[in-house]
Amino acid sequence: MSMIGKIFAERYKLIKILGTGGMADVYLGEDIMLDKLIAIKILKKELINNRESVRYFKNEAEVISHLSHPNIVEVYDVGMSDGNPYIVMEYVEGKTLKEIIREKAPLSPTFSIYVMEGVLSALIHSHKKGVIHRDIKPHNIMINKNGEVKVMDFGIARITDQGTTMTISNDIVGSVHYLSPEQASGAAITELSDVYSSGIVFYEMLTGRLPYEGQNPVSVAVNHIQGGLIPPKDIIEDIPQEVENIVLKATMRDPKKRFKSALDMNIYIEKARLLIEEGKINQVKRITLEEVNTDFDKNNLGSNNKKNKKKDLKKIAIISLAVFVILAVILGLASILTGGAKKVVPDVVGMTEEEAVNRLKESGFQYSIEGVYSDAIEQGKVVEQTPEGNTLSSVSDVVQIKVSQGQDEIPVPNVVGSSEKEANNVLKAEGFEVGVVNEYNSDVPVGDVIRQDPSAGEKLLPGEKVIIVVSDGVELVQIKMPNLIGKTLSSAELTLNNSKLILGSVTNEENSDYLPGQVIKQSVKSGNNIMQGSTVDLIIAKEATSKVKTIDVTRADGTNPATYSILISDSKGSRIETVSFAAGVLTTKKSITYYGVGTATIKDQNGNIVDAIGLE
Repeated sequence: MSMIGKIFAERYKLIKILGTGGMADVYLGEDIMLDKLIAIKILKKELINNRESVRYFKNEAEVISHLSHPNIVEVYDVGMSDGNPYIVMEYVEGKTLKEIIREKAPLSPTFSIYVMEGVLSALIHSHKKGVIHRDIKPHNIMINKNGEVKVMDFGIARITDQGTTMTISNDIVGSVHYLSPEQASGAAITELSDVYSSGIVFYEMLTGRLPYEGQNPVSVAVNHIQGGLIPPKDIIEDIPQEVENIVLKATMRDPKKRFKSALDMNIYIEKARLLIEEGKINQVKRITLEEVNTDFDKNNLGSNNKKNKKKDLKKIAIISLAVFVILAVILGLASILTGGAKKVVPDVVGMTEEEAVNRLKESGFQYSIEGVYSDAIEQGKVVEQTPEGNTLSSVSDVVQIKVSQGQDEIPVPNVVGSSEKEANNVLKAEGFEVGVVNEYNSDVPVGDVIRQDPSAGEKLLPGEKVIIVVSDGVELVQIKMPNLIGKTLSSAELTLNNSKLILGSVTNEENSDYLPGQVIKQSVKSGNNIMQGSTVDLIIAKEATSKVKTIDVTRADGTNPATYSILISDSKGSRIETVSFAAGVLTTKKSITYYGVGTATIKDQNGNIVDAIGLE
């Protein structure tokens, strides 16, 4: 029955379907309380009783609750309505990057860099929050109508933990072209998996094609593992070498050869953008390409080397089989290939490894065992199983069981450069005790962490202590107060800074002895002792208020017309004004404007001083 036009969760009016997947439908809706458009993802009704699907959906809700960033699709609400789990998100009106690539690729380096800066900014935030996206691809990147980049779909993301590996996803067929080699081979997944996928997306934008193709998902995955992509400039010659080098480094098969983090990659992206803007491109050489991992030497396949040939082919077969098994589990192909005979999976959580294996064998299921660290489950007992116990599953499915290896040492996070409070919170959140030592340091701001012991990445058991050394800033000493009188404000502030003193309050006061803007008073007298880091208040001379005075000018002889001069001297300096007499006039009045205090000296037309008047 259609849900279009209905009010969902007593708040959201469903307008139309935006998209549908194997697990959920996404609708365009209206938040009738806030009167705005939203996108709402609702788990399909037929999957409400499917524990795996519900867990997958809840995982996405949990992951996105940790994230809030301008380049990540914002989540407004998560809940359940009539048994239907749902997630309410920002409605992004625009196109997916995949649509843009299909329409316009190859895209310009400038636009491609702009998109990558947005994607990497989102990943920097999610990685800082401990969330690995694990499915970065153009389909999950939106460009809205304002040109803003938005990363979405954290459905198979996971909050970072120990030994993370690839998770079941029905979208793996679309994602296999962007999988990192460690994802394709089932190895542990880190933040560098997102870096690799970002590099593949960058490659596709610049060239208009994918670096690795194949007849099926298995062959594509094997190509990722073997490496050896065609360099972008061999396809599009106009790509700047600085840009190609970023792609090549991000897509290295060996994670250790990639950028150290999304932040590291973004720094190089920004440098490339600046070089393009300044026209300073192609000034570096292509970085060394990673050799293809063929696992065998074609030159050694002669008649005298049959054993080596068999050995190499066996290795290839093992790798291909491993990849196929992983992808088959991800795709759920096993049940399709075997016709789908199903049985109830026994619940083995809490059993010892031996007990769990015997129970699974008795029930006719194959199994795989993975060791995981756990501080809650006794060593040697099953922590988790997939599929879950007491659920119906194909007899051909491999039941994956995770067995506790006990508590594990965990890496100490990097808190250098953080504030003392932030470092405390981060370390305590990981279960470590924190010891604080203070130390003077002129290069690190007061209150920030200078170094830590153990260093970031070293491993400790939860409960052990990490020492952080916190900056007390510059070690202050007693000095002689410099003389600031007569200096301009900017010059006085520079003198204070050089003396490691702090400019305090600045007030203005009229003063006829100094020009406007000069320091006329300082709160600490010149030559007195003062501690570095102290505050010094200043008083600055301001322009005097203008005043007007009317004076009488008298002459002795009024026979002829005459012109007298008036020399005005005040806080603004000196200037001359004139006053004229008509024939027969002996006395006249003159209004003059002056500043502060001064004098008005009256001279006749011969230069003789007639009078001097004080101005106050």
